[in-house]
Amino acid sequence: MQHEQNWITLAETLGPRSHALKPLLAHFGTPEAIFAATEEEILSVLPGLGRGTLTALLRSSRAEEARRITQWCHRNGVAILTYDSEAYPARLRAIDEPPAVLYCRGRLPQLDDRMVLAVVGPRKADAYGEDVAYKLSFELAAAGVLIVSGMADGIDGVAAAAAISAGGETVAVLGCGIDIVYPSHHTRLASEILECGAILTEYAPGTKPYGYNFPVRNRIISALSGAVLIPEAGEDSGAMITARYALVQGKELFAVPGDINNPRSAGTNRLLLNGASMALTAEDVLSSFRFLYHDSINEKALLESVQHSVLTKDVARRFGLHLAPRDDTPAPEAKKKRSFLKKSREVEKPATPVLREPDLSSLSPRQRELFALLPNTPFTVDVLTAAGVGVAEAAACLTVLEIYGLLASVPGGMYQKK
Repeated sequence: MQHEQNWITLAETLGPRSHALKPLLAHFGTPEAIFAATEEEILSVLPGLGRGTLTALLRSSRAEEARRITQWCHRNGVAILTYDSEAYPARLRAIDEPPAVLYCRGRLPQLDDRMVLAVVGPRKADAYGEDVAYKLSFELAAAGVLIVSGMADGIDGVAAAAAISAGGETVAVLGCGIDIVYPSHHTRLASEILECGAILTEYAPGTKPYGYNFPVRNRIISALSGAVLIPEAGEDSGAMITARYALVQGKELFAVPGDINNPRSAGTNRLLLNGASMALTAEDVLSSFRFLYHDSINEKALLESVQHSVLTKDVARRFGLHLAPRDDTPAPEAKKKRSFLKKSREVEKPATPVLREPDLSSLSPRQRELFALLPNTPFTVDVLTAAGVGVAEAAACLTVLEIYGLLASVPGGMYQKK
């Protein structure tokens, strides 16, 4: 229990997506050794480490909080997967900013020697995106592929429901504490996921689903997977952040083409234009990985699953999904024209380049505000926390800025403006 507590102390001290974690562990080996180190020893490894983080490490100031978290997890049946434990997914250790700790409910399937696919998309998908996500996820899960998602509204929830309906396994990665179901109407879905998989998060129990948690969370979704599939996404969708993580982590990226007049397909169409693999069927995804996982792919089940892979109202009721409207009634001609004109104006807006460095217009007002606080010299996350920004929000902002090409990671757990 003390060992788990030390890992949680380290995780809470460094915050999510810390560049300092791996260098410190590479040098000192364990959290206990890090907390026993002197200021000079720590700075010899990370000379640019901010004063706030350094002081917290030297004083182990989050130890009491970590003790409470550890006790809560043990009382409530939540597994604590520390970075050095056998149950910790090996694929996560391979990324530059792995979580020091994962909190887990359910039974975490074996991830590292099988086909694992992340299926992600916007919360506000349309019927086309949801239907495609369900069809592909159902057929792939029936064939033996493990589906990873974020359990959010829209594409993510549909993908998880499809995997369960197909008799497959699924893992959901949260952007909040393990004790919170978000959105709340996915309580039934969460319960079903726990029957055939697991729910994971790096956020401590009690952490609310703040918007800035999700870009940081997305790196875990892509890291756990061998490939990422995006059935539908606008160019400003959070799924595009997952797509960029996939590229940085060397994962294969699949996208489903959509109507060029539909802003909800602008992101996936752009990904395809920039080299993502096209996914029209489950076979398109499997064909890239069959030689690696041929022993675990059930070809017969794949063929039989096609006749059952339709998203219905019964499925939505079973899992508590809130689906997009499905209206097959032809619209009046005038309404069609207005809709066409509206879509035309929307797609005529300047598109944010997906795989090219964007300017600050790509950022939200809050992100631009925080970007203005960053110096032109190398800096750490402490630049923002010293200005009163919370650790989680600061880490999330730096994540987005780095993925958009505005920052670069430099040695010593530091960042530099490009």
